[in-house]
Amino acid sequence: MSTESEQCHGGGGGTDDDSLPEDQMFELLTRVSLDDLAACRQVSAQWRRLTYEPAFGPQHCRCRADAVVSGYFVQGMARNRYSATFVSMTRPSSSSPPVPPVSLDFLPCAHVRVEAVSAHRGLACCVDADARVGGKASSARCYYACKPATRQWLALPNPRLRFPTAATAMVARPAGAGAAADFKILRLSVATLRDRLRCEIFDSRRGAWRRSAEVMLWPESLVAAGPATRVHGAMHWLRWPDSLTGASDIFAFDMKSETWRLIGLPPEVGEDRGERWATKKLMTVEGKLCLAVIEDEEAAVWVIDGYGRQQERWEKKMAVSLKGLAVNQGRDLVLRDLCSSEVAFFNSVYRVIWYDFWKGKVVEVPVHHKCIHEVFKYESDLDPWDIDENKI
Repeated sequence: MSTESEQCHGGGGGTDDDSLPEDQMFELLTRVSLDDLAACRQVSAQWRRLTYEPAFGPQHCRCRADAVVSGYFVQGMARNRYSATFVSMTRPSSSSPPVPPVSLDFLPCAHVRVEAVSAHRGLACCVDADARVGGKASSARCYYACKPATRQWLALPNPRLRFPTAATAMVARPAGAGAAADFKILRLSVATLRDRLRCEIFDSRRGAWRRSAEVMLWPESLVAAGPATRVHGAMHWLRWPDSLTGASDIFAFDMKSETWRLIGLPPEVGEDRGERWATKKLMTVEGKLCLAVIEDEEAAVWVIDGYGRQQERWEKKMAVSLKGLAVNQGRDLVLRDLCSSEVAFFNSVYRVIWYDFWKGKVVEVPVHHKCIHEVFKYESDLDPWDIDENKI
């Protein structure tokens, strides 16, 4: 019997496979593991299109309810303490084996802040939020890599904590034959003169942090920019308007080459009237970098075509009205993610909402956070973490 990965790779040849009807091919793909989906999307345009259909994600979770968790870590703060709650719209069927609840209560510290989540392997980077006392860095371990779905964790050496963190990102290698759960953590911090960003990278294969080339950008333009958007092999953040030029753009950092560049926003997108990033959000849809802009109760989604090429340009893909949602749910909604081209994820006071643009359907889940600071998309298998602890 062939493995799921072999079934995905066999016979594709980069062209559409007409050997099976699309509904049967769709059903087969919903049984593929999370990490194998990335490989399957490279087989043919047909497979890529099927795996990005709006119905695919929920069906994939239902078919693999005993092996996959999918949802969001919603992180808030109350009384100077962070807490993160995992929420998922998918509910396993009564016949599915029970899946342990996803949380961070297994970590050795009581006050935890999520810094970054990887797109593969279900790994997360967390810190002990009590590790800095009186403005001074603690010598105790405060950085952790963990797999919340299997409740495994690993203490990491600390980076240079005396430099305040501006942004953090994490990437893990997809599963493969004989592949270990290697991962990297990117930490951008504010240099002493506050005129540039220090760049540190933790590589699990070396078990240590190392310095990379400094990023010559105004540091405050990235502070509180939110979780990174990973797509096209790079991490992306919206920047606050630069103090010198006043321009707002996208900061992209390639995790492989350790190089960076700036991407301009669509010329048609004006400046925000209220909070700087209250109406703009970076996200990925169907494997492409997208910018969602909300203005006057309308959401417009822009997609980059020809990413990284000379003819790179923004294209407006859709615009939908949010008036009905605002009337029924209030005007304090914050757009956090596009689950697909049809479903958006919002948060409000003490609740999160999945909203289907075209059907007008709302799924609401209560949370205990009044003020939500960050939202991290989280998908994971339930395979035990195979990292070599002796390397750290």
